[in-house]
Amino acid sequence: MLGCEQRVAYDVLRITLHTVRDRLSVDDNAKVGNDLPLLLRSLYFEAWDPMKTHGHDDLCDLATSLLAALPLTAASDGDVFAKILTLFETRRGHKKSTKLALALKLCATSAQNSAPPALFPRASQFVATLLKGNRRGRVGH
Repeated sequence: MLGCEQRVAYDVLRITLHTVRDRLSVDDNAKVGNDLPLLLRSLYFEAWDPMKTHGHDDLCDLATSLLAALPLTAASDGDVFAKILTLFETRRGHKKSTKLALALKLCATSAQNSAPPALFPRASQFVATLLKGNRRGRVGH
């Protein structure tokens, strides 16, 4: 679905899960983890320290942080967040939307409203442009 090697796809999934996880409260992380299949749940909570978690949701610059952390091949794909969101939505079925899904929707929307990544020779330039003028506040409860 991501159109890349299996190892890169794993890294994209791991980085996405950990970046969202590290920006959610302990309570929201428990809710997100509860809705994930066992294999994804173990990846989601891998090396997590709840004592270092924010007391509140902090998703305002999530897309920028994700693009900076993702492998260059994935970060240069303008549809990467939409693809990840589709992956999670197809496996979630008809379950209630979680903060993970809301965070991915926020990233996908931000990416759709930005300039195409092919215009930028470096991912860092794309990251800087991605949320310029498209910053959003925290996703509400």
